[in-house]
Amino acid sequence: MKAALHLKFSQNLALTPQLQQSIKLLQLSALELEQELISAAEQNPLIQYESDRDESLKEPIYQLSHRASSKTSNSFNDEDDDRLAGIQMPKTLLDHLIQQIQLLKLSPEEKSLVGFLAGNLDEKGYLNTTLSELADELSQYMDPDDGTPEEQINRALIRLQQLEPAGIGAQDLAECLRLQLENMQPPIRNSRAWKHAHRICSDYLPAVASKDWSKLKKLFKITDEELQESIQLIKGLRHNPAQEFDVEPDSTLIPDVIVKKIKGHWQVLLNPEAAPKISIHEEYARVIKENKGKEGIEGLHQKLQEARWLVKNVLQRSETILKVAKAIVERQQNFFNHGPISMRPLVLREIADTIGMHESTVSRVTTQKYMATPAGCFEFKYFFGSQVSTDTGGTVSSTAIRTLIKQAVEEEDGQKPLSDTQIVALLNAKGLIVARRTIAKYRESLRIPAVHLRRK
Repeated sequence: MKAALHLKFSQNLALTPQLQQSIKLLQLSALELEQELISAAEQNPLIQYESDRDESLKEPIYQLSHRASSKTSNSFNDEDDDRLAGIQMPKTLLDHLIQQIQLLKLSPEEKSLVGFLAGNLDEKGYLNTTLSELADELSQYMDPDDGTPEEQINRALIRLQQLEPAGIGAQDLAECLRLQLENMQPPIRNSRAWKHAHRICSDYLPAVASKDWSKLKKLFKITDEELQESIQLIKGLRHNPAQEFDVEPDSTLIPDVIVKKIKGHWQVLLNPEAAPKISIHEEYARVIKENKGKEGIEGLHQKLQEARWLVKNVLQRSETILKVAKAIVERQQNFFNHGPISMRPLVLREIADTIGMHESTVSRVTTQKYMATPAGCFEFKYFFGSQVSTDTGGTVSSTAIRTLIKQAVEEEDGQKPLSDTQIVALLNAKGLIVARRTIAKYRESLRIPAVHLRRK
């Protein structure tokens, strides 16, 4: 066989350390960012970071207008030996997944792709972005000889879904429950109860929600006892596979932006207390520059480059948060003037198109980022919601519908509470076209019990 040398050009997905750092910083809350920068400054002498937050400018979690919480604010004592002990961050879901991904026997490109999907999971561990959207975002970096972008994304998703905790990476509740069932070991997996539970999660989950046991018994030709055994198996599964990582280490938060009314118009400003005071140690940088090329200076030069990346990415993070916040507030002027009932429908893609960024980037920005307003402190995600049609051809946001449902329940007669069908009729009278199942879903999201449980 004759030896030969061939040249081949190909594109591979390679997330540079700088890009990985940028993605990670964008997902962090203000408190998590502070801890990250403190750690970076300890490891790199070229990074100067000042952490001198005024604790009085933190917002208690229970002040979030859209989130009920019984937790009270924890304040720091100036006499504490270690001030940071009060804000020590637990391991995040992403940290947990990255550790597992690093141990997989995959190529660096495949690991980067699995890690990218892990970075797009929501706080419950679900993948809300479609695979086609992710493929479009990454197609230019992929090797065409390794399959289509969709095929490569799908293989990476399968790898991700095999990690712990079970159910991670699902795109809906049914898939989440199926993944947890498939993660079970024999003899449970070989039982009839497991097989029926898997089939229920695949095709008949709505029947469980409506407790239509007779339908399930007829379909599967099983007894009450056999059905209940399968239902108990399903009840033991988690709807939120990332629940163990959903921990609030502290009962306070730092708003990223402040919303003020200036000359009759609501505008957004960065919170100066949330802006990291980070810079490069100029004296050290000057010495490194003057001694460039000398023996033993290469390691310090690398530290200088890492410091520059970090400063640049922190600045870019603040700019991106401000852009997203401005776009949100500009579209929700009526909310700030008249309250939740005036919230307009808004989706991530609308903001992404406005600021010229990808939808997944906007999703990262809206997670654990908060804006302080005269009406309270709100998470960015609060301002997004699907639309409901009106009989005049217009649309109303789901947040406004929830507000109307809450008002109707608060004003109802305790002896004769309103059923979901009656609430539908009330909204129809206001010109809002809403299905009964939609009312039930919104009512449950507000933690309002069913009509028979509200009767006094």
